[in-house]
Amino acid sequence: MGTVNQHAIMAWLQYQARQLGWQGLVGLVLLVISAALVLGWLVPGNTHLAQREQELDVLRATMPQHQARFVDRSPQATLNTFYGFLPAEKEATRLLGVILTTATEHQLVPEKADYSLARSPAAAFTRYQITLPVRGNYVQIRSFANQVLQRIPSAALNEITLKRQDINTEALETRLRFTVFLQRGQS
Repeated sequence: MGTVNQHAIMAWLQYQARQLGWQGLVGLVLLVISAALVLGWLVPGNTHLAQREQELDVLRATMPQHQARFVDRSPQATLNTFYGFLPAEKEATRLLGVILTTATEHQLVPEKADYSLARSPAAAFTRYQITLPVRGNYVQIRSFANQVLQRIPSAALNEITLKRQDINTEALETRLRFTVFLQRGQS
């Protein structure tokens, strides 16, 4: 009986295929392929979406709720937050090393480095001032200064003096003075 049903089904499919013609068969094959592709993208996409929604629900449940909580926005709290971002005073030597290494990376070799630590009794931070005389072209010097300010966010370029001996020379004698702001009292 199973063989008869198979023969009957095959005969019916052949009859239907002849009725469709080659254009209808191509259309039917494209329709089946399109359905398979849609299911291939839709099902995994829905699974992925469901996973992301679960992760979002977990994040929402664990996220601290600040509603009805007091957030201190006073000037002193803002200042304390600022001080918290400054490196500790004990980092001064390491930061000087970062500046000197950056100079070497830009083919600038300081002949000497003058530095001093300045504490103000009224301020909760310390200023570490570093003066570097270097010799190089403008691009090197500018790249060096930019790189120092990127690597040490608490640094400021206070002074830059450029001097050229001759109009035909590309080399500049430069004096750079950086100030690095540090957290006070953590030496």
